Amino acid sequence: AVANNPQGPDSPFDPSEPNEKKRVHRGGSFLCNEQYCSRYIVGTRGKGEVNTGTNHLGFRCVRSN
Repeated sequence: AVANNPQGPDSPFDPSEPNEKKRVHRGGSFLCNEQYCSRYIVGTRGKGEVNTGTNHLGFRCVRSN
């Protein structure tokens, strides 16, 4: 199915695991580079369980004056 919704869905849904809540993993990992870890480049989107963390994915804070 194709949807035209630039805001995204109201809640995540994975048909292979319909009863599991998921979060979107966006962006990259500081462990990987483009030559051997293409699924963690900046434009990548993935899924993960709500309460699961990893030691190589994170976020950056930006401050402007």
